[in-house]
Amino acid sequence: MMTIPERYRIPIVALVALVLVLAAGGAIVLVGGGGPAASSSPSASAAPSPTDPGATPESAVRAFFDAYSQARKTDDPSLVVPFVTSTSSSAYLSAAGFLNGEKAVGKASITTVLRLDNMQTVLSGTSASVSFDYIEGGYNISATTGQPLETPTVLPTAKVVAVVKRIGERWLVDSYQSQ
Repeated sequence: MMTIPERYRIPIVALVALVLVLAAGGAIVLVGGGGPAASSSPSASAAPSPTDPGATPESAVRAFFDAYSQARKTDDPSLVVPFVTSTSSSAYLSAAGFLNGEKAVGKASITTVLRLDNMQTVLSGTSASVSFDYIEGGYNISATTGQPLETPTVLPTAKVVAVVKRIGERWLVDSYQSQ
């Protein structure tokens, strides 16, 4: 049986988790389709305000992935709660599932690179689809000692689509998936 080197295990687990989350999100989107017709033009949202991360679909997505990055240091999924539609949303369940899996094996992560580039937004009533290039890098640490378990690595760019919903005056992430 082929053994996967230790340094590749976490990125592979992260990639598999992201693919599963995205597949689940895609299924939810397909099943929940039939809403208002989507606008074919990108949104003309203003630049995100640092004081209101839910002001635009784009700022909501950035805030969610920033919180997820921070949560990976401690494997604490509660850090993403302010940026998701609910704790039963696909976005929350995906993040919590990955973080709890890491915690179970005594690992956490330090993110050294986090970029969401080439964002494009399609609005459809009170929901929006935000597509972007996701670039992430970092390394795994021992959850108990904080000591690095590997050298920093930048993962290949992933194409991601996040579905956000407007709840009141805020945009919140409901799901995301890699394409």
